[in-house]
Amino acid sequence: MEVPEMHTGPAARAGGRSRLSTGSELAFIGQCVVAGAAFLATSGMRDDHGLGIDPAVFAAIPLMLLVVVLAAYLHRVLFTLPVMALTRALGNPWWAPLWAAVVAAAYAGWAASAWDLPYGWTALWIAGPGVLPVVAASYARHRSPGWSAMAARIGAATGIALLLCAFGAFLQERTGFGAYEPPRLERSRYAGEWTGGGGAYRLRLDENGEAVAGNLAQVAPTGLWDTCSGSGTWTFEQRRGSGGLFDRTRDRVTLTIDGCGPMRHWQVAGTAERPELFCVLGDPQDLHPRSAVTMHRV
Repeated sequence: MEVPEMHTGPAARAGGRSRLSTGSELAFIGQCVVAGAAFLATSGMRDDHGLGIDPAVFAAIPLMLLVVVLAAYLHRVLFTLPVMALTRALGNPWWAPLWAAVVAAAYAGWAASAWDLPYGWTALWIAGPGVLPVVAASYARHRSPGWSAMAARIGAATGIALLLCAFGAFLQERTGFGAYEPPRLERSRYAGEWTGGGGAYRLRLDENGEAVAGNLAQVAPTGLWDTCSGSGTWTFEQRRGSGGLFDRTRDRVTLTIDGCGPMRHWQVAGTAERPELFCVLGDPQDLHPRSAVTMHRV
């Protein structure tokens, strides 16, 4: 007499090791798409240094999706399959989180020794993206819904999450809740030493209005990056918007330094505890991407 095979659903009939991770790659793709949408939806809550969202980001979406799909299948092979294989070997589905932590710890140890990375943060970065794929694989293993049914479930969950991101972005833009606001400081807070580019260029603003630039980055008439040094003056201008729930106008520091003409108007960024000055390089009408040179107090 033959013993009837248990779990004869679509996932079980798939056979082989593939049924251990049914739908895990879809969960990985879904969480990456939602994470990208959430990043764009919360852009108004971060300081963009006057650059906004680069249109090249939207043009690169098809390529980024291809990379995400490839990464999803790589993650399935390297992370989800080992976790589910260990779970099946022990026969206890509740041990899946433990084996996920063990696999993440092993990879983190290898990455930390190979590239001198901090072990704790590396383990969290490896384990974090693996939570939902392992949950999806565990669900598929015990409910046997099959790949197409898992695609429908994960697709529905991803669609709902994207709608929530869009709705949240709409509310944030309309209400200004959590929106970034530049610091409002007195002129005396900007007097002192400023540095940027990892210490490559420096700027000193004196209380008496004198300014000294050392190896300050700028864009030459040829369009290439260049540096300038010299002395001159600086003025501080407090700017206020027309009011409303939040004010995105920025105070300005205007430099007049011989040899540093293209970078005169520096705007205020950062926070009250850690103020910054930045200047946007490039013409908004130009096809080439613009960039912001940022400096902070020493």
